[in-house]
Amino acid sequence: MKETLNNSERKKIAPVFILLSVLPGTFLSHFSAGLVNIALPNLSIYFEASVGAVQWIVTGYLLMVMLFLPIMGNLADKLGKKHIHNLGYLIFGCGIVLSALSTSLGFLIASRLLQGIGAAMLQATNMAIITENYSEEKRGRALGIISTAVGVGAMLGPSAGGLIINWFSWQMLFYIQVPIIIVSVLMAIKFIPNDKKEKQTSSLDYVGAALFGITVPSIIFVLNQIGEGQMNNTLLYIGVIGVVSFILFMVWTKKRENPFINRKLFSPPMVKAGSVIIVVSYMATFAAMVVVPFYLQGILGVSPSVSGFLLMSYPLLLAIFGPISGMLSDRLGSYLVVMVGLMFMLGALICLSLLSASSSLATVAIFLCFLGIAMGVLTSPNYNLIIDYVSIRYLGIITSTIALLRNFGMAIGTAIGVTFMNGFVDGSMTEWMMTGKEREISHVMTGFKSFFAFMALLTALTSLYLVIKEYRLQKAEKEQV
Repeated sequence: MKETLNNSERKKIAPVFILLSVLPGTFLSHFSAGLVNIALPNLSIYFEASVGAVQWIVTGYLLMVMLFLPIMGNLADKLGKKHIHNLGYLIFGCGIVLSALSTSLGFLIASRLLQGIGAAMLQATNMAIITENYSEEKRGRALGIISTAVGVGAMLGPSAGGLIINWFSWQMLFYIQVPIIIVSVLMAIKFIPNDKKEKQTSSLDYVGAALFGITVPSIIFVLNQIGEGQMNNTLLYIGVIGVVSFILFMVWTKKRENPFINRKLFSPPMVKAGSVIIVVSYMATFAAMVVVPFYLQGILGVSPSVSGFLLMSYPLLLAIFGPISGMLSDRLGSYLVVMVGLMFMLGALICLSLLSASSSLATVAIFLCFLGIAMGVLTSPNYNLIIDYVSIRYLGIITSTIALLRNFGMAIGTAIGVTFMNGFVDGSMTEWMMTGKEREISHVMTGFKSFFAFMALLTALTSLYLVIKEYRLQKAEKEQV
């Protein structure tokens, strides 16, 4: 990004304080997504509801994040990123408190929906605020820290949730976040500087927003149900509605001058390639955190606590390598570091696809570490790669779109991962985990191996796509000289 903003207020505030004001929201908005996962059985008993019903505590949160990200990205450019971000802290905090005070499942789900709106406001503005307030020479490192907070938050949530629910009631899952939110709000008000608003404003694309609002929940719902082994006519109808809504959405946004999601932002080759990388990488890693526990507990017979500690090797390595890759991106260029990250991820996925029913825990831990290194190396340079090719006037929109793609990848990956695992067993994985039929072990391993082989193939194709886009870009630049 060649454009910069000069602001006397920014010069007075050390960028590190701005980063520290943004980081907690970045971490908590992703941490909270998976924090409740492991408590769903407890919540099912507490509210005397089915697991399918309480699953909406998690699914509803993610859906609201995805639905409101583009809206908040547009509003951030029009009303100011600081205002949207800080209001996001307040709404997110209100959702947390109301969740902890919930006395019914319906009220808890509604509170999580409110929390999801606040999370969307935080995710739509965090990278834009950092990009505006850091120089090009230091931006990669700052974005590396942001991407590390994203990855660690998303992957640490389930492990931390297991430890908390083991010692305290489910309400503590929410209460522990309240002090962090209070401190973060005060820091954000004090340290995040005001930013320039867009002079030219346009009305919100309500038709596009409605079509998008139908498409995403429909597709995610269908994928989740398929992942649970459900197939019926109602599901088929919902799937058709989702596909038709998506087609209408694409046609509408192409004709609209100021669409709900500006497809023109994806015209630069590196923005297209980087967007694909976001979806595929988060599909692979987030789904791995769902699939691997089935293997550890069902095949290797590991306890849930040991399984949780093994899974923590992933966010640990991501946290170490995230900032390092940001600095390397500043020095070597984003493209080269992204390619290295993709090669690490390809290798890690291939290794995971080669695991057997007799593999050691040390082997599994090493492969998960490779996956953490891959995501740590890849994420920040990829964000930088995308942002470098987008005008600063669209900064809020593109950063909210990045967050949307990230959440979309997590949701799609989870559904695909569970579908692979369920697809090869008689019944469902949950039933097999309860009965432990030995004759199904080979089928479970087939689903496990097939999933990681599939993700390795997608990663290889994504890498090839990036190479082609870079080659064409370099060729076009040489022809212009």
